[in-house]
Amino acid sequence: MDFNLEECSQKSPRGLLFQARVSELRPTQSGVGLDEVYAKAEAMSRKNKDDLSAFLLIRPVPVVIGNGGRPYLTDHHHLARAVWEVAQNRNEAGLDESNARVVVEVINNWSVLKDAQFWKAMHDNRWVYLFDAMGGGPLQPAALPKHVKDLRNDPYRGLAWYVRSHFGYAKMPADFAEFQWAQFFRTRMILDNRLLSNQIEDVDILLSRMKAEERQELIEEAISLARSDEAAGLPGYSGRR
Repeated sequence: MDFNLEECSQKSPRGLLFQARVSELRPTQSGVGLDEVYAKAEAMSRKNKDDLSAFLLIRPVPVVIGNGGRPYLTDHHHLARAVWEVAQNRNEAGLDESNARVVVEVINNWSVLKDAQFWKAMHDNRWVYLFDAMGGGPLQPAALPKHVKDLRNDPYRGLAWYVRSHFGYAKMPADFAEFQWAQFFRTRMILDNRLLSNQIEDVDILLSRMKAEERQELIEEAISLARSDEAAGLPGYSGRR
């Protein structure tokens, strides 16, 4: 995939668009909701090269250049991972690992900052989420994945996506809004009872692979929680209806 843009590099200035290989993007969080990732990947895999290029051109991924001139994602981890997933399988655009790219917007070039200085600046700007896929932390920055393919599944982040898609709460530009909702559901719901008998781990749970009636029951329970007084104060809270 080539967007006829300059490749993102250590010298790329802020405020401009570039293209970057997905394999070169560094995550700033540990988990994603793979339910959302796989849904995005399935939709993108059906687009031809021109349509996929147009789709991605208007969805630039924000990055910060730093810590040795690497591009660090500050958002849109799900989109970047979904493009990588498309490249792993048959797709209409002819995407593979070697040409899987996205459009990136450089929101800051901190290539002069390294290690603790870089991570301090990232943390101060709320551009890194130092918690693992199950919400535990804070972690050392060294524990973050080095590649989007290594982002682990957080089923409660996937549940939060389902709830928002069903208008259980509104999308808001608040910092880590979806993770706040994931933590809210995590402390109130068991998504698969096999967890209680030690047959499965949280990271293995995918709502999209459940029976439709089981999935819908969980979504309805989560929507009820999202509209309860307990959720008041969370970003996008819409209250009872």
